[in-house]
Amino acid sequence: MDGEIRPKTASESESADRVVAKARRLLASGVPPGRLTIVGASMGASIALLTSARLQNPDVRYCLLGACLAESVRGLLAEEGKHPSGRFLAIREASDDLIGPCPTWKDVPSSRSTLVAREIVLHTGLSHGFLYRPMPEWVNPAAEWAGAAE
Repeated sequence: MDGEIRPKTASESESADRVVAKARRLLASGVPPGRLTIVGASMGASIALLTSARLQNPDVRYCLLGACLAESVRGLLAEEGKHPSGRFLAIREASDDLIGPCPTWKDVPSSRSTLVAREIVLHTGLSHGFLYRPMPEWVNPAAEWAGAAE
């Protein structure tokens, strides 16, 4: 899927609808769902998670950067009433003051669903700024996740 910069005026919902439409076109054209990876950083991570709930394809991959997976799933359930669906890699920075305290995914039984999820917590000391540098600590795992075929 091609990357796009979200217009400042676009809501998370509108943005997720655009990504869902693109994903459905790719899937309809024959792209195997396990070869489709949707990546989002910061607010884009929320958009990617919302996309997963609307797309409901358990084989599509998602990489969420700079978001708390456990809290994001709770918020999604509260707002959409749906569980996310897919295979998730969440990468966040331990010192990130924008996401606040974040329990690890494995330590939050109420957040667990049938998701396939892996979480990486970085310790760069860069807070949310880790996203603004293409650091091997997050670029390599994201690229590996996107390239991992079933």
